Amino acid sequence: MASVEGPYTSRLMLVDRDRYRQLAGSFPTGVTIVTTRSSDGAPRGLTTQSFVGLSTEPPLMLVAIDNSSRTLAVLKSARSFVINFLKHGAEDVSTTFASKGDDKFAGVPWRPSTVADGAPILYESSVAYAECRIVRQHEEGDHWVFVGEVEGGEVFGGAPLMYYRRTYAAWPEEKPAPPVL
Repeated sequence: MASVEGPYTSRLMLVDRDRYRQLAGSFPTGVTIVTTRSSDGAPRGLTTQSFVGLSTEPPLMLVAIDNSSRTLAVLKSARSFVINFLKHGAEDVSTTFASKGDDKFAGVPWRPSTVADGAPILYESSVAYAECRIVRQHEEGDHWVFVGEVEGGEVFGGAPLMYYRRTYAAWPEEKPAPPVL
């Protein structure tokens, strides 16, 4: 454990990486794939559970991307991204996008966003997607945080893919989304 001095305590012990992962893994999450396009138009993307619906006025969403991600440099120079909320049955797609593979989009149906500079929408693998314009980005610890203003999106429905203690699962029952007004 590392020690840190702060304004409220003279000595605070921080948890190690393994304990941190155990703690964070105790919170079940949905699974997302964040996609964007490189300057040469190549689709890029990665799996993350670090998603927050940040604000409704204005509509903002936040994602956090690990410094070791091969997609990070492209995302840092992009103006926009799409958050694809995965559905149950998309475990293989999630695993592929969590890898360091070169062609993650091979065999994965997608269409370009007309709102988010052509960022891929994984329409067959998702229960919904949000098209975001980057309004802020900054480094925090071993991640980069991106705040996107939501400019578009669609809800398809279906059961979302969940992740808990390093295992995929389905939502216990499908609850249809209310109509979007």
